[in-house]
Amino acid sequence: MPQQGEPQQTPESEERVNFSARVRASTRKRAKLYAAGHDVNLQDLVDAALDEYLSKRNA
Repeated sequence: MPQQGEPQQTPESEERVNFSARVRASTRKRAKLYAAGHDVNLQDLVDAALDEYLSKRNA
């Protein structure tokens, strides 16, 4: 949490860290096709999907 007077980080400016997980081959293929078809970077797609999943569960 930022201290008083410090700027808040936005998702775009927040530091990225390595995160490793294994997914089904079919899920990876669907994600790659979606990302390519919507001009989205696969890393950003996975980040947004995980963030949405956790937000819906108040995590």
